[in-house]
Order: sequence, then C-alpha cells, then structure tokens
Amino acid sequence: MYLRNLAVAATALCGLVAFSPTAAHAQPSNADGKLHVWNDPEATGTECTWTGSAGTWGACENKGSTIWNNGYSGIDAVDLYWGEFHTGAHACISRGDWWETAGGTYHFTYGQGLQGFGDNVNDNIASHQWVDYCSQG
Repeated sequence: MYLRNLAVAATALCGLVAFSPTAAHAQPSNADGKLHVWNDPEATGTECTWTGSAGTWGACENKGSTIWNNGYSGIDAVDLYWGEFHTGAHACISRGDWWETAGGTYHFTYGQGLQGFGDNVNDNIASHQWVDYCSQG
C-alpha cells in the first residue's frame, strides 16, 4: 500500500508518467473526479464509476474489491456505507487512495453501534457519499 501511495504522490508531483495500478488496467495520473470500483482484486472484473454520491451501487453493490478515489481537490473524501442510501456504519477513503479490500485490511470504522460497524468492507459496500474530509461524523 505504501509503495502505491508513493507512486500516486510522485505521479501527481511530476505529472510525467501515468499511474498504473496494474499492468492490466492502467489509469490516468490526473484526477478525473470519479470514485472507481472494481468487483475483483487488482482492478479486474466489472468496473463502476461515479462523479457524485450514490444511494445504491447497482452492479457493484456488495461486490467491490478494488476501490480508487480519483476525486478532485476540494471534496476530497468518500464515505463508503454498509447500507443503501448512506445508512449503517461507514469507512472513508481519501482522495488519491487505492484500496485492495479482499485481504481484510479495511473495515467500517465510523458509526459505532450502527449496522455493519467493524465489518470488512470487501464485497460489503452498498452506497457512498462525497465529503470534504474523513472524520468520525
């Protein structure tokens, strides 16, 4: 994860090379304002993208294994919700972050006492909302 984030930072600073999360599925280094989600690890399988918040994830609902916040500066983070229409516990992914969730590293850590709190986010996200920053709110 550290090396991936370092590659993203270096690319953003230099703007000369494209960030390639995987050889099979290269992505541009410039922000496109979208949340990218793939159903399988390493950016494979069905891809879903959004430029705004979504109350349901359609073909990617409860199937996301790779998540990339390629948003613009200003609205920097995305709250990922356990339930549809921004309900239940949530996790927050910051702008530029790339998550491979199949390994069990990422959990719903916001919203103690809400449904889904503490659960692994892999194949368990139903909606999302763009926010200014990650917080316990």
